[in-house]
Parts: sequence; C-alpha cells; structure tokens
Amino acid sequence: MLKFAANISTMFTEHPLLDRFAAARDAGFEAVEVLFPYEEPATSVAAAATSAGLEVVLINASITEGQGRPGLACRPELETQFRDSLKQAEDYALALGVRQINVLAGSFEANERDVCLATLRERLAQAADDLAGDGISILIEPINPKDRPDYAVPSFDAAMDILKKSGRPNLGLQFDVYHAAMMGLDPIEAFNANLRRIWHVQFSDMPGRHEPGSGAIDYPKVFEAIDKSGYDGWLSAEYHPSGKTLDSLGWFKPYRK
Repeated sequence: MLKFAANISTMFTEHPLLDRFAAARDAGFEAVEVLFPYEEPATSVAAAATSAGLEVVLINASITEGQGRPGLACRPELETQFRDSLKQAEDYALALGVRQINVLAGSFEANERDVCLATLRERLAQAADDLAGDGISILIEPINPKDRPDYAVPSFDAAMDILKKSGRPNLGLQFDVYHAAMMGLDPIEAFNANLRRIWHVQFSDMPGRHEPGSGAIDYPKVFEAIDKSGYDGWLSAEYHPSGKTLDSLGWFKPYRK
C-alpha cells in the first residue's frame, strides 16, 4: 500500500512553517518531510509535528555555508562547514525522530572531478558511520543536469557507483520521479532498475515541478508501478503548487486514507 508524505517546505506555504504540520494533517497526509527545518528550534518543530500527529520522514543537511553551491559534501575546502551541517542535521533528526537525512553532494568543475568524487565518497561513508549508532541513514539524490549542469551526482548510474564504492549499509538512494523524467528516462523503468537501493521517493510533474496532472508524467501509472514493485517506503509530494496547495491535491484523492 502506498504511503504519501507532504513536503512542507514547498507545499502549504500559505502558512508559517510550524502551522504547516496541522495543515498537512487536515489535508489527509500522515507524514511530512522538511527540506531545511533550521529556521525554527528543533524543539519547536518537534512539538508541531507531535501536536499534528505526523511522522517526519526526511530532512536535508544544511547547505547554508555553501554559498552559491548545491551542497557541501564533494567540496574538499568545505570540510568544517560539512561537519557542522551534518551535526546540525543529526541533532534535528534525533529531536524529530527522523531516520533519513538527504546529503546534497554539491558541484564541481570538470578539472576537479576526481578529487571531488573521492571527497564525496569518503564523506558519505564517514557520515554513515557517524550516524549508524543513532539508527539514521544517509541518502544521496541524483539531480538532472538540465537544472544543475555541474552537479556531482547527475545520474542514477553515478549515484549507484558512489553507493557501491562507499560501501556502507546505511547509505541509500533518494529517487525523484521529476529528475528521472528530466534526464530523459522512463521513470518507471528507472525506478525498477534502481529499486534495491531506493529508500525514499519524491515526485512532482514535469515540466514546472508542479502537482501531478499539471505536466507530462503519467502519475497514475507511476504510482501503480511503485505499488506493484513492493517498495514500502514513503512517497513524498515535493512540488510547488500551481495555485493554492489545497487546490492542487486532486491527484491525492484516490490515495487519501
């Protein structure tokens, strides 16, 4: 049975962050993810989630110190910033009961490839080791090269190679249907090909990153295929509503409990 979460960093933005938990619950969601919850104290975020009765299933490690960069993990010169962001994410994850942290890889120029990929593998492995005792897993997400031409993980093949070489059991793949489509892939085929390492799924339509039904992706077929695959993790709606959030939830009606 499919389990849907709402990304309250992109949805329910009609409300202040702490009020979005209740708004997501009232819309029928049983869980949420928050990209960067760090604008509020961890205790306040945890209290809002508990009050709404929602599970927080994912957060991102901060990229605040990587000015102009989509992540810190691959940059050798940002070791201190990366360590600080991971510790902050760990503290919030423990307060919120989160068991998965997405670590954004960052970007590099062509002549930096070897050193940056080696740095990325080492840092992911160390992060996984550091957080394993807390029962927390580290995720990496491929980002399509049309949106981020210089991103360190531009494909699922690249991500799977990094996971294999990093060699930690609590390192997994975050699969975004939108990014798969933007890579020119059939999202269902890409999902099935990487299923064994997929621990979290995000989705939005393409183009535009709005709600399912606003673009070219056949989401009823995608959801049906994921359901049949045996995947038992969360599917998180990570889109920018084309209007008000509640008006964007037509896709959710067949799945709302």
